[in-house]
Amino acid sequence: MAIQLHGRWSLEITEAVHSWENRFRIADATVGSGTYPPTIGSMVNAEGPSWALIGEYRESDESPWKPTKMMIDPGLDRVDIEATIGAEDPLPTEDYRDVRWTGRYLDDSLFDIPYRPYAVRRQDLFQMPDGIFETALGSYYLAVRVINRWGLPFTTNHVLDISSGSRADLAMRGIVVDDAWTYAELTALGQSMRGTGVVLGPLEPGAARTVYFKVDVTAAAPRKHEVEFVCHNMAGMADPGHPARRIARQIFVSSTSIDPMSGALVFRVVEGTLRMRLREIAIDRKTGKRGRRRCPAPPARHRPSGQTLEEIRGLLQTLLEGRKVDLCELQRLIANACCPGPCSCPGDHGHGGSVDPWSPSDGTNCYTPFLVLPTRFDFTVTPAAPFPGQHGPVPFEDPWWKVALLIIAAVLLLAGALSEAADLAYHGEDLVIGSLGRVQRDDVDAALCVLDTDRALAFLTTLDAQSDEDFLAAVTALGGDIPLTGPVMTRTEVEAILLLPMDDPQRQVHKSGARTGLTHAIMTGLSPTGHDLATWNIDQLVLETDPAFGEPVSRQGDSGSVWVHTATLRPVALHHSGNTYDDNGGSASLLEDVQTRLGITI
Repeated sequence: MAIQLHGRWSLEITEAVHSWENRFRIADATVGSGTYPPTIGSMVNAEGPSWALIGEYRESDESPWKPTKMMIDPGLDRVDIEATIGAEDPLPTEDYRDVRWTGRYLDDSLFDIPYRPYAVRRQDLFQMPDGIFETALGSYYLAVRVINRWGLPFTTNHVLDISSGSRADLAMRGIVVDDAWTYAELTALGQSMRGTGVVLGPLEPGAARTVYFKVDVTAAAPRKHEVEFVCHNMAGMADPGHPARRIARQIFVSSTSIDPMSGALVFRVVEGTLRMRLREIAIDRKTGKRGRRRCPAPPARHRPSGQTLEEIRGLLQTLLEGRKVDLCELQRLIANACCPGPCSCPGDHGHGGSVDPWSPSDGTNCYTPFLVLPTRFDFTVTPAAPFPGQHGPVPFEDPWWKVALLIIAAVLLLAGALSEAADLAYHGEDLVIGSLGRVQRDDVDAALCVLDTDRALAFLTTLDAQSDEDFLAAVTALGGDIPLTGPVMTRTEVEAILLLPMDDPQRQVHKSGARTGLTHAIMTGLSPTGHDLATWNIDQLVLETDPAFGEPVSRQGDSGSVWVHTATLRPVALHHSGNTYDDNGGSASLLEDVQTRLGITI
């Protein structure tokens, strides 16, 4: 049996306790190949991409040489750059002391990071152009390509981490390393953690893999930042500070802001500044519209049986008492209590459900990605240091950072344009509302628009609960419309209702929201509350969940829906805000105030 080694090693013979004649060979090495006697204290250096150490013995001078058994053991009390290697003749006691070597790894590092670590967007695993970390997008995965340069395989005990000193230095520079991981994230990235380090093994010498850390660069300066990576052996280390365990690499950070005068995006790195303004984009509306579909409803949570819970409690109690338990059985019971059979529980399991976590969704509809291309834009580049020559830096002798900033500019500009393009690409003509007219944000959050769609219902009509929605407590009929009556309810009438007992049916209202569908609530008061983008000098209607229905009052996307008095079917208020901490409350502008501020009659 041969021991396969990689890279540069020194082999020192420390023991030779044998009954038969022994020798050893080094094969396939670029330096050091040959046959050697096992003389205690002698040393042989060998190196090569992959080479073999072979122990041999023979029973007499006339007998042929035969291979001995071999073992290699770095040991828990040793260092990764040192290993004990033993050869054993076929005798009854296997102590691997017929020949014993101390092998020392001589290369400069246990691992290599062949190119600069790069930024990967967390929401879609998209690699940022040239791997640059842009502060405007905040949090990223820091992707690191690692090659095993050690002479032996990395095991699950070997982890790559960012050193504690580097973490502190990065924090001072505004870069925070986030060590909180979910099961879904680790599953999507195909990695596991031990402490704050990412497990490297199993990884053979010369093989490579990419590992990921989470960083937030929101407060970082636009410049190059150095990150020191360290390889730890979690099974034990006698040399945690050895330089062969550490490699430092730089990451590049850019910073973006908006020029309030021109509306241009301004991108800064240490080498210079780029200004860019998007004029026109092309949208693949066909793909977006064709890929729209209703998101599947989340499956109901499984409730474990009383018997299962008692079994789990019993095993846990036994374990806490210090007695032995079948941990595999405990794991099986807990897993079955959460998800019997193939797991489809909602939440962050990472191994069930039918919705792709990386696909776009507004909570109601799911979409396929669509293509957006910039067709017209303006940009200027200003280098921090003057450049020589007749021509500007783009496109002549173009440095990397100007190309990278151009791509980042396009990415960020398109990201901003996507919110406006989504209705066109995903919803198509049948869901476009119309053209925007007069807007009033302070006091009442309202706007006028000209409807140009066949989706418009008859005036003073709202949708009732629909069969494909989450909440099915219809006011008139499931799948139908609700005809409203006028005029809108006045503030005086609302104030009179608010004097009634809290459980009085006159307090009940409902709305047909774009996100929640038809839901019910009760009017609880008037207060100058609402989202923080407006100033509320006029009291707003405060709404809370109606306990008779237990439905959400508001979710993102419900803004603009009309609250209707359930008993009289008269319009009451225009919804604009939900609670910041849950979906059980919200605020709306009284329609009487909306009419006054916009100068209209409903």
